[in-house]
Amino acid sequence: MDRRTLIQASLAASLLPAAALAQTSANMPTPETRHAAETLEAGTVSLETSKAALDKSADAMLKRFAEFEVAEQETVAKVVKAASKMPEGNAPKLGTEAQSMIDKLKAMPAGKEFDMAYFKGQMDGHTKLLNIQETYLGAGKDPTHRAIAMLAMGHIKEHLANLEAMKKTMAG
Repeated sequence: MDRRTLIQASLAASLLPAAALAQTSANMPTPETRHAAETLEAGTVSLETSKAALDKSADAMLKRFAEFEVAEQETVAKVVKAASKMPEGNAPKLGTEAQSMIDKLKAMPAGKEFDMAYFKGQMDGHTKLLNIQETYLGAGKDPTHRAIAMLAMGHIKEHLANLEAMKKTMAG
């Protein structure tokens, strides 16, 4: 069983009946709704910029990273939406900074400058994703969202380590 299939099976198995994600008040999202929204927004930035990297990256290792990232972010989005009982087709609402990052990378020409900007965006984005999961685990109680956050943390840390290793080859 390949890694992606194992991840999908593990995440699917963790989908216990989710607690109702209703807001505690009209202006107070639950830790679960916040976790889902933040994870989907950061993941969408990673997904969309990785799609651009598939066409524009000049670095073979970075392009390979982008391939895995696209597949993983598509899977994570499906799992988070399922756990949060969101319709599959709904795109997450992106903030101005997130949309700006996507637009900037999509507008850049292919080559080394693109690779460096994509690399930096992935480092920053994965750091943000890690913080989102850690924050949720400190406050959230829902078993499904906790399982998602715990699984995601391991993969995010692995991606950060892989990016650090690529940094050495990209600089040289």
